Amino acid sequence: MRKAFHDQINEISNDIVLMSNLAQSAVHKAVSALIDSNPSLAQEVIDEDYKIDDYEISTEEKCVVLQAEYQPVAIDLRYLHSISNIIIHLERIGDLSVNIAKITKSLSKLNIQYLDEDIKKLLLEMINLVKSTLTKSILAFQKSDIKLASSIDKIDDAVDDIQKKIIQKLYSSTFNKKENIKIIADIYLVARYLERIGDHSVSIGERVQYYLTGDYRVFHSDTQ
Repeated sequence: MRKAFHDQINEISNDIVLMSNLAQSAVHKAVSALIDSNPSLAQEVIDEDYKIDDYEISTEEKCVVLQAEYQPVAIDLRYLHSISNIIIHLERIGDLSVNIAKITKSLSKLNIQYLDEDIKKLLLEMINLVKSTLTKSILAFQKSDIKLASSIDKIDDAVDDIQKKIIQKLYSSTFNKKENIKIIADIYLVARYLERIGDHSVSIGERVQYYLTGDYRVFHSDTQ
C-alpha cells in the first residue's frame, strides 16, 4: 500500500513539473511577443492557456483522492496540501501571461513602435529575473531543496526594483505625453503582471519550505 501511495505521489510531482514547464513557456512567449510586437505569438499564449488549467483541475482531483484513500499524515499531508496551493500559483502565472499577451495584441494595432530602447532593456532584465525565480522555485520543489527555496526572495527584491524603474521611465517628461497614455497604461500593467508572477514564484518557494519543515512562520517572514 505504501508503494502505491508513493507511486501516485510521484505521478503528481511529475504533473507539477509539466504544468510548470507550460507556465514558464507562457511567460517567455508572452514577453517575447510584447518585445517583438508579435501578435501571432501572443495568440499562442492565449490559445494554450487551457492546458495549464487542465493540469490544475486534474492535479487537484488526484490530491483529493489520494488524501481520501490513504489519509496521509505529517510531511505527506503537508506535501499534498502544498501541491494544492502550488497549482493555484502556476495557474495564475498562466493567467498573468495571458493578460500580457492580450496587451500585446492591443498595442500591435497601433502600428507604431511602442517600446523605446530603455524600457525594452528594463523589461528584458525584469523577465530574466522573473524566469529565474520561477525556475528556482520549481527546482526547489523537485529537489526538496529548502536552501534554494528560501533564496528566491532576494531575486524578487530585484524584480521589484526594476518595476519601479519602469514606472519612473513611463512617467518621465520625455515619455509622458498625451499620445502615449494608452502605451503608458499598458506597459505599467505589464510590469505589474511580471511583478505578480515573481510574487507567485516566491509563494511556491514558501510552500516548499513549509512542507519540508512544517513551520507556518515561513508565510509571515516578519515573525521569524
